[in-house]
Amino acid sequence: MVNYRKEWFNWVAKERKRMQRKSKGKTVTHREAMAQASVSWPKAKAKLTRKEARLAKKSGTAAPSSKVVPTKEDVEASTEL
Repeated sequence: MVNYRKEWFNWVAKERKRMQRKSKGKTVTHREAMAQASVSWPKAKAKLTRKEARLAKKSGTAAPSSKVVPTKEDVEASTEL
């Protein structure tokens, strides 16, 4: 299970490092880094989600977000009882 809060702050730290390199000498605050990171976070979060699903599939356990969709036969069998 991925802790997205922890991953978010790791992402902000990475963005802050990138911003710091670009702004030669000027310090970048955590708040500024959070504002910049919020733009690219959805893409990074999707990447983490896909990675988690891939690992769950590889280990044989179902992903926690996967839903079981009943087939037509299942629905008909349940209504017959």
